[in-house]
This record gives sequence, structure tokens and C-alpha cells, in this order.
Amino acid sequence: MNLTEMILRAASPYPAVALDVFDTLLKRDVARPTDLFLLRGEAFAQARVEAETQARTAAGREVTLAEIYARPPLAGYDPAAECALECRAAAANRPVWEAVRALRAQGKRLYYISDMYLPPEQINAMLTRCGYDRFDGGFVSSAYGVQKRSGKLFQRFLHETGLKAREVLFIGDDWRADVLGAALAGIRAWHLPKEQGAQAFPPAETAEDGALAAFVQNRVRGRAVDGEAVGFAVLGPLLTALCQWIHEKRKERPESRLYFLARDMYLTRQIYAVLYPGEPTQYLQVSRRSLCPLLLQRRAFAQLVEALPRQRLSGAQIAAYCGAACPPEYAAQTFDLKAGGEEARLYTLFHALTPPASAALALGYLRQSGLQGEDWLVDIGSGGTTQMLLESLCGCTLHGLQLSGDARLRKRRHGAAEVFLSLDRAQAALYWAGQPMLERMISQDVGATVAYAEEGDTYMPQQAAQRPEPLVQALQRGALAFAKAWQGGVLAGTAIRPQQAIAPFLHLTGQPTKQQAALLGDLTVEDGGVYPLAAPGSLRSYLRHPARARHDLAQARWKIGFLKRLLPWPLPYGRLYLAAKNQTER
Repeated sequence: MNLTEMILRAASPYPAVALDVFDTLLKRDVARPTDLFLLRGEAFAQARVEAETQARTAAGREVTLAEIYARPPLAGYDPAAECALECRAAAANRPVWEAVRALRAQGKRLYYISDMYLPPEQINAMLTRCGYDRFDGGFVSSAYGVQKRSGKLFQRFLHETGLKAREVLFIGDDWRADVLGAALAGIRAWHLPKEQGAQAFPPAETAEDGALAAFVQNRVRGRAVDGEAVGFAVLGPLLTALCQWIHEKRKERPESRLYFLARDMYLTRQIYAVLYPGEPTQYLQVSRRSLCPLLLQRRAFAQLVEALPRQRLSGAQIAAYCGAACPPEYAAQTFDLKAGGEEARLYTLFHALTPPASAALALGYLRQSGLQGEDWLVDIGSGGTTQMLLESLCGCTLHGLQLSGDARLRKRRHGAAEVFLSLDRAQAALYWAGQPMLERMISQDVGATVAYAEEGDTYMPQQAAQRPEPLVQALQRGALAFAKAWQGGVLAGTAIRPQQAIAPFLHLTGQPTKQQAALLGDLTVEDGGVYPLAAPGSLRSYLRHPARARHDLAQARWKIGFLKRLLPWPLPYGRLYLAAKNQTER
């Protein structure tokens, strides 16, 4: 039974239901109420807290917002600004909102009762903005000078509505003010269960950290585990933070153009446009595969080896990457590009391949793109291979901005690329365990660029065939929804720290729920072939055929998700994976 159903069941015997406002009907996009003041700066936050303390001490009763702003620490400040901030920070508590809508449809009389210094008009405006269209009445402590915790505000409620205490159920989240306070007036209260926090985020070190967790939780609470919800909670924070970082880096050389590399940076570029709509960007439709024919034509064999997938490939597969026909004697030979040490055999194969006539069109496309020295190149990142290839082919020096990076970056030109994420060893292991999944989720949902065609004076990228994947599109809609909500909300302009931004993805990778593993596991990824993320067979079949289990696990590109789907038990699959990986690497 979910929270909405629990509320409806508890309220069924009562003709009237009253509800607390803050943390019951409404949530705020901050971890603590006073964190809202910090959005106006440290100086205001300190003055605001001091002024409220003075006002309450002097009055000896519930105070109003006007009385707080009349205190000396807030001289010169306008309370209207705080009211506007409160309104922008408010979000409906979705399960409670759904319950209120159902209770209204049942014909219940509905009220709200709140201990709050804000005026009733302000609370009405916040409720309306968050989709609570109509209450039969509202009772706010600042208007009556008494509070819930004393029971007196509940007594005023009964007196003014003419309701009997036995006719009312009160719903609130605070044991002292809501449950015991209502009991003092003879009203039965139902305590709203305390929800678990956004476990995907590490403990907040700053008010901004707490605000991010609250912002996400306020919008996914009560939602089904679907593509848009996962995209909002996992991809949205990561790519928004990445774009904030790119934007700051761009200020170092504003005259340089900003290129987002296809396909991996497609969604990132879209989010950048949401956050910074006035800034021009470019989309470079280049893949390592699309450069292979040109590298073969130039006899740049060392770079061609770098461009090929780091997998076991046949001669026929390598020839296909180069757009060439494979001599029969090489077609069935295998080359282990992951282990390395195959350069001599590979070079022999390369010498036997004839570059396609269209090989030089890749260079025409690069010239058409206008890519030149000192431009920025944004990539998902690992070893900086694509940047290195582009620099060589274009004869220029680029500045890479990568989401992540591995040890191969240390072999590149000093300062060639800057990396957004700084991960410790355990985090890095989890990140790379899920990186194929991340790449699939954020990439343009089209086939890879494999070649170029000349149409008049224009060079057009040619893409491999690929069927659209509705789940990827839903994930990307969710990520874009996060960026739009962040940009349009009270936290607009608030920087998201990299460690907070990556946390939901690491949590998904290492500790997926059964629903998340089932949702994402059937996606496929390209990695020198097409592989499933996490699509196990049945446990029964694996018990009969252990070799098949080993094969399928080796094929899976999200092994933790594979294990979670195969054995959907509450086991620490992420920690087990890391332990096994550490043991293997010793």
C-alpha cells in the first residue's frame, strides 16, 4: 500500500480532513527551512534568523512576518522578497496531493492548519501554485496568535467551522505539534510517515548539496520507476552540473568555439542550450569509425590502431571499419586489440587493405565544420583518443573538456584535456562498470557516423541504421525536464558540485533496485559489436548450463545489473563486484 492509499484508508470514516501545510501538503526545495535564507546570501540569512529570535522573544506568542521584519537586523529588507522566494521554493508533496484530489472527489470537507509566520494569503498562493485548487478553509497561527502545539489553534478551527472533534481527521508530519496538539483538542491525528531521504546522494556538506537532494526528491516522490523519472533523478543533475562546469571553463577563452562531439554529447548540448540559450555551440558528427578510412588512406597505422574498438576483432570486422574489402586470407584471423601487442600483424593487414574512394570526404567534413586551433571539444571521455585523432588530421591543437578520463590521458599532450569528475578508486571502478550504460542513455538515439557523402558543396554525415529506442528518448526527456525545472526554479544559478552530481549514477550502477535493473537491463550498447546491458537468462537454465551463464555474464556491459536481475535479492552486488574486480587485478 502506497502513501496515497494509506491516507485514503485512514480518512475514510471522517467527513472532514484537515492537513498540516509544510512537509505535509508542501515541500521546499531546500533541506532545512532556514537554508532558504542562504539563497539570498550569508549576511541576510544571519540577520533573518536573529530577527525572528528577537521577535519571538519580545512577543511571547506566535509572530507574523511583518513583526519579524520590523526588528533592527532586517532594516532595509523587503518581506515581499522572502514571500516570492517561499513561493518559488514550494513543491507539492505528490502522494499527499493525489490523496487530497481523491478526498475532494469523495466530497470530504478539506482544511489546512499551519504553525507559520507567513500570512494566510501567502500560504494560499503557495498552495494554489502547487496545484491545490480549493480548500474549505485555512487556519494559520500568525493570523490567530496561537499555535497547534498548544491545542489552541485546533480549538479555534473547531469553533469557527462548527465541526465536532470526532468528525475530523488531522494529518501531519510532526508528533509534537500535529499529533499531540490535535489530541489536546480531542481531534484524532494520523502521523504522516517520515520518508527515507534521497539515498542516492551522499550526506550534504553544504546548503546547496541539501537543496539538490530535496529538489530531486520533491519531483520523483511517489512516481513510478520509468524512463523519465530515472532520467530526471540520475542524468539531470549530472549533465546540468557538467554544463555549468563547461560554461565556466568557456569563460577562459570566450572567443573559441564550443564543439560537442556526436553522439555521446548530444543530450549534454541540448541541456547546455536550456541553461545558456544565448551561447552558440557546434555539433561535430564524427566517430572514431568515421575516421578509419581516412587514417587508412594516410597510412597513419598507429593512429588507426587507436581508432579501432579495444575488443577481439576479426580481419573482416577491421576491414569493415575501414570501409575496405577484406582479402580472404585475413577475414577469419582474430586480433586482440584489448590486450595489445598485435601491431605487427595489424600493420600487415592494413597494408593489404585498399582505402575506399570516399575516404577523403571525412577531411572535407572537418574543414566544413570550421574546427580550428584553440577550439573547445566536449566529449564523454576516457583516453582522449578522438581528440588526438582530430588534432592530427586537422593539424591543430584543441582543448578537451571531458566528463571523465582514464590513465591513457596521462600519455597525451600535457594539458590536452580537463576532466569534470574526480573520483576515488572505488568510485572510479563503479563509474567504469556503468559507463557503457551512461553512454547509451545520453547519446543521440541514432546509428554511429560511419562515413560521409558529398552533396553539392556540402559534406553530409552518413549514419548506420539503428531502430529508435523509446526508453532512451524517455530518459532524455527526464534529463531535459530536470534542467528546465532547475533553470526555472528557486535554485537557478546554484552550482552543483561534481561529487553530488555523479552520486545518483554511481548509486544506480552499484545498488540498482529490482525495478531499475528491469527497466534498463534490456538496452543494448555498441562496443565493437552490439551487447546487452544486463539481460540474463533464467536461473534454472544456468544451473543446467553453467558455461552459458559465464558467457552471458561476460557479454553483459552492466554486470551488477545482470546479477541483480538474475538474483533479485537484497545483496550488496556493487560491493561484491568491486571486491571481485580488486581480486582479479592483483
